[in-house]
Amino acid sequence: MPALIRQLAIKQLAEHDIHCYGSVAQLQFEKQMEQYFKREYERWQGNRKLPESYGISSFAGDIAKKETFAESIDHYNKAFKIYQAFLDKKYMAYTMAYYEAENSSPKINSKLSLQQAQVNKFELLIERASIEDGQSILELGCGFGGFAKYLLDKFPKIKITGINPSPVQTGFLQQLMLNNERFVLLEKFFDDITSDDLSDNSFDRVVSIGVLEAVTNLDKLFQFISRVLKPGGKSIHHFIVSADTIPQFLNAESTLMADYFPGGHIWPYDEARRHDKHLKFTDSWFINGLNYWKTLDEWHRHFWNEIETLYPGVLSLEEVNDWNKYFTLCKTMFSPNNGCSYGNGHYLYEKR
Repeated sequence: MPALIRQLAIKQLAEHDIHCYGSVAQLQFEKQMEQYFKREYERWQGNRKLPESYGISSFAGDIAKKETFAESIDHYNKAFKIYQAFLDKKYMAYTMAYYEAENSSPKINSKLSLQQAQVNKFELLIERASIEDGQSILELGCGFGGFAKYLLDKFPKIKITGINPSPVQTGFLQQLMLNNERFVLLEKFFDDITSDDLSDNSFDRVVSIGVLEAVTNLDKLFQFISRVLKPGGKSIHHFIVSADTIPQFLNAESTLMADYFPGGHIWPYDEARRHDKHLKFTDSWFINGLNYWKTLDEWHRHFWNEIETLYPGVLSLEEVNDWNKYFTLCKTMFSPNNGCSYGNGHYLYEKR
């Protein structure tokens, strides 16, 4: 019966020109979008101009623009049932999963499940940041708590503080971490965090996963991180980057992404490495974009596999169309040039 209801929903949506994952019309649209992004990447290939050349600076302003950051947070405040439909069931990680694709070998490991690929990402971050049991961890923008849950399960003496302003995500986190004394949640924006919330020199590690795309002033954020890190403490950041400087990506308002993440920025890979005033830059890694293409493709597939639970009860026609376009737009940004033009960056810093 669910399969029959699903087919009826898919048929109704197709009649409104909303085509399901894997359909001929949808695949054709994805191909067109991929060709568009490929042309854009070729257009700016080798461009190493600084963002300041295009009127954008990662050294100025607030940590995040309140007027647009609040709007971008609204993306995470959609009905919880939507996220349950497409994210991995155990960790509900809403960022890139690691399918082992590298620029030197741009091939995904198709044997990995979405959940295992998310664990692979967690392990990569743990290794690169030298996270160990007994440490105190601050996670900026802790999402649905997947990484925190993984750390708490893996390390019996680790303590974690998470910062998250999204009511939907924090509501879930409060239930997920119920009575766990090793996890503390701050329901605030970064700019609202004071020394009363987080004292100086209190964390061994600071981690962010999929956060710095929403940060306008990296310098100011790193100043905050330096304050709360212990001397010798480390900070690692995972976020979307472009290999080259692509001017229109420096500000989401110049692209279709503004519909989903207003005020967002896609910094070129070299940009975060310029920030060594408050923290000592240690190392960085470019994560091939095919990893995120595969992640988004899995989310897209799961979304349509659960469409009868979402439409029409949770999502309207317009909302289904918006999510379908969102998955398509995002994944076709990562797939061109075998994932070498647009991917994720890992950046490691240390407090002097």
